Amino acid sequence: MRALIVWLAGFAATAAFFFNAYTQKWPPGYFFGLFLLLFVLVTLRMVTARFHPSSWLVRMNETGIYVQYRSYLNYQLPADDPSVVFLSLGEIASARLVKEHVETPDPAKPGATQTQYLRYVEIELSGDTALLVDALQAERGEQAPLKKRWYGTSSTLYRDYLVTMTAPTFLRIRWDVVPGAHKFLDALRPYTVIADPVSLTQDFTHLKSLNREDQQKQLRELAARGQTITAMYAARKLYGCSLGEAKELVDSMREKVRR
Repeated sequence: MRALIVWLAGFAATAAFFFNAYTQKWPPGYFFGLFLLLFVLVTLRMVTARFHPSSWLVRMNETGIYVQYRSYLNYQLPADDPSVVFLSLGEIASARLVKEHVETPDPAKPGATQTQYLRYVEIELSGDTALLVDALQAERGEQAPLKKRWYGTSSTLYRDYLVTMTAPTFLRIRWDVVPGAHKFLDALRPYTVIADPVSLTQDFTHLKSLNREDQQKQLRELAARGQTITAMYAARKLYGCSLGEAKELVDSMREKVRR
């Protein structure tokens, strides 16, 4: 509902600018109205995707939990693709809340940084996780289907990965949904150990001070997080490469992450 309210406010502001520009003979209204109209059109799909039937992250019953590892933004991908994993309660050795503070370069403002405050539920699994690892890697390798639109043929794919394996037995779920992570962990508490929450800091803003191997590691981490534009921007700043070269470098890193 918050996303819908913000979008409707943007739509109302767009209409107000155009109305005032036309009735009050105020030319700047057309400029601001066009800018807001672009925002409204670009974000429309992000809002409507939230009301799609596939827009859920975790479901729980008396035997275990279902985790959807496909981003709700990519609902246009084939529906018969595997995109959900079932974890029985007996497989969950422990769970905890992880809070992460992430600093990255801001591609829109050279020299500036942007800050993210992320929350995850980290689940420790018992048993073999090889099939789950393969499924998550396959999801990262998905290609966007081509679709015919009024302006021609195009494809859309969001590099938005909500579920990752941070270690052979640790599954991490980015939790920006409702109800909150604490309620989910409370629901798991009767069946497993709920460990104390932890806070982490990730800083991707000082890559120049690292050796090349560590720089590559950090760029791979950004690519794995789906922050392709930020990784390309950082690569160009580090190595002075062109936009095309930076894209090839980041794409190759993403391939290495999948393998």
